[in-house]
Amino acid sequence: MPVLKRILVGTDLSPAGQRAVIRAGQLARQWEANLFLTHVRPDWNLFSRWRPASQDSYQDVAHSSETPLRLALAELESRFGVHARCDSRLGKASNVIAAVVAELEPHLLVIGARGEHEACAPGPCLGGTAMKLLARVETPMLLVRRDSDTGYACAVVAVDAPGALSRRAVLWGSGLVGAGDCHVVHAYDVPYVERMRLQEIDESVIQRRMRQSQEAATVTVQDLLGAAEGHAKMHTHAVYGEPVCTVLSEVGRVPADLLVIGKREPPGPHTQHGAMGGVGFRIAYHAPTDVLVLSS
Repeated sequence: MPVLKRILVGTDLSPAGQRAVIRAGQLARQWEANLFLTHVRPDWNLFSRWRPASQDSYQDVAHSSETPLRLALAELESRFGVHARCDSRLGKASNVIAAVVAELEPHLLVIGARGEHEACAPGPCLGGTAMKLLARVETPMLLVRRDSDTGYACAVVAVDAPGALSRRAVLWGSGLVGAGDCHVVHAYDVPYVERMRLQEIDESVIQRRMRQSQEAATVTVQDLLGAAEGHAKMHTHAVYGEPVCTVLSEVGRVPADLLVIGKREPPGPHTQHGAMGGVGFRIAYHAPTDVLVLSS
């Protein structure tokens, strides 16, 4: 099973941040984990850069978080029986949260997929802090979109190559849903099909290549079932199609309340540390549900 003994949740005290806190509390209760809550307050340089401001208004903002933080901690205690530790720091959100991750070495980082500007961008997308942390943090990161205090019941695990990262994704997905449903989805493609048809290659040759690709994809998802643990009901899907659209379609079809994806496997020699592949990033950006992002 995944190890979840230390959970860190970052919140800006917005509705999106509160959803992340509630999810972190639910997971802390489920896994009997220690929960740490971090709130980042803008320092004067950040505050004054983006708006006309006086020192008085800055002090109002700096101190206005004290009551909401106390209420958040009280709600975690009453709702989940979880006693969380709280830390409030000055600085840029992505920098501070990354620093706290390095200090605490949590097994899971939980943040809202978007923050205080959520209402300005209708539809699924990612906030700036989430995007920056995806590029910097190797810790498993849960991007929360749903408003729920119950455990996950249905997960889609998007896998690619049958390597360590895909196996880790299956482990986490099957572990987090408990006795629920875990759908392992491999979206496969057949390169150059249309080009082969334009070159008038015999259709039987094309169909044979498509069958071979399907068989290989089916073997991949079947082999990955060996990484599942717990009591989840496992389902495998080898689906022909473009990966982003296919995975998002499966999330809606099931429907899933959790999507598990990997950043990339493996990073290339010139890849920025922690960088996320284009396919994984687009899936996380557009997914309508909570997304757990894992690194290799």
